[in-house]
Amino acid sequence: MPKFDALSYYEVLGVTPDASTELIKRQYYDRAKYWHPDHNKQPQAQNMFQQVSSAYAVLQNLHDRLIYDLLSCVYDTENFPLMGSLKIYKNQADKEDKALRVLKQQHVLRGKTTQTKDICNIREASGMVFTTALNNWLKGWWGKDGWQKTFKALKANLHSIYADDTDNLQLLIHNAVAYEQEQNSEMAWIYAMQALKMANPQSKLAELLNHFVQMLNYIPTQKINIPYWNAKILRNQQIILPLSVTLIAALAIFGGLLHSGIISFNQANVGRYYEERVFADGKRMASDTIVSKILKTDSTPYSTEYLMHFNEDCIIYHGPDTQYSEMLTAQKGQTVRVSGYTGDKQWSQIVLDNGEMGYTLSKCLNKGIGNPVPFGSKVYKGSKK
Repeated sequence: MPKFDALSYYEVLGVTPDASTELIKRQYYDRAKYWHPDHNKQPQAQNMFQQVSSAYAVLQNLHDRLIYDLLSCVYDTENFPLMGSLKIYKNQADKEDKALRVLKQQHVLRGKTTQTKDICNIREASGMVFTTALNNWLKGWWGKDGWQKTFKALKANLHSIYADDTDNLQLLIHNAVAYEQEQNSEMAWIYAMQALKMANPQSKLAELLNHFVQMLNYIPTQKINIPYWNAKILRNQQIILPLSVTLIAALAIFGGLLHSGIISFNQANVGRYYEERVFADGKRMASDTIVSKILKTDSTPYSTEYLMHFNEDCIIYHGPDTQYSEMLTAQKGQTVRVSGYTGDKQWSQIVLDNGEMGYTLSKCLNKGIGNPVPFGSKVYKGSKK
């Protein structure tokens, strides 16, 4: 079957879709005369004569020929609609709508995949996409190959929400023609313009659509916004939902393991703080490896957010453990700045007045300034002006 010839009208007359009206007329007369049953006694003569007559009835009329060409671009022989009485596609509420698309979704239930096609607007699509994503992620995992099929469905659904395939082009052209037959030039123009945006500008289809728009002879009296299919909203719904469900499930499992004692931060920290650097004079300090494992704060010398003071006399160590060598003993009320802390928050890394860093037990510190900060201290320099 030649392109743009779903019902083989051009083929029956022996011409191409680019043939002139004069050539179509000559071919019709020649073939109608040849197949006329009054003088052609072949068994197929009656049927061939009817096919030639039907083809000529459409192709000799420029309007009908254009409609036939357009519909032939998006319909095959088996699904070609009755040209003279096209039904207008409506939204899920059975109302006429300027912005319809075909929403194709794969549904997975206990490892079994099914597909649906729904004609809807963006608001209706949003609800259906959310419901499908929720059901797939809650019910799709079970059964044989459930995980694999659910991920395949997610990939397919993410692609289909862009609504830029042949099914959607068919919908747009169908409604453009259907509204033209209802003499609703505005709606026919709106759907034709949406189809033009989807068609390849250099294609035969784009040429036909431009001829269709010219044939409508419709000039908007005011600015008309061509409906926009916001696939980004639908995509985010499909991605955010599974991520949220996965995160919640992971946190629940992690919380259960932590509560049962299977996972313990304290146990994980045992021994890792004992790495240290020993100098020639016997001084022992935390190594760079340990320092890199400290969770840092975003404190600066101009901020009071991480200023703290000792609630009692307390030892400051070179590393986050009592097995490290002592730096000095801090006095009760001494103000320091916390620059980091261990994962379990039992030890705090602190900055002293002279800029040195040490470690002390977090329980020894209270929030806020205690004793006044000396002039020139590296702990706090006052508000930055």
